[in-house]
Amino acid sequence: MSTKTEIQKLVSAALRPTYKNRNINTEQYTDINRDVSRLLYDFAAESSEASDRERWGIIAAAEVDKCIKRLRGVELGPTA
Repeated sequence: MSTKTEIQKLVSAALRPTYKNRNINTEQYTDINRDVSRLLYDFAAESSEASDRERWGIIAAAEVDKCIKRLRGVELGPTA
């Protein structure tokens, strides 16, 4: 499976529950999917080792959560 396809599936899987619960609309889903996927493409370009691929799923879930909280106006705390 290509790296981009794998990343897209990870991000979609992280977004799916929120979208199915109608907590975000189609446009928000698309925007978050695009933004998080692009972020992960950058990580993937740096390394494609199997151990790093496991981290992609964790990163995808965390970044999707951040985006959804940002949409809801939840305070994310200080950024480093």
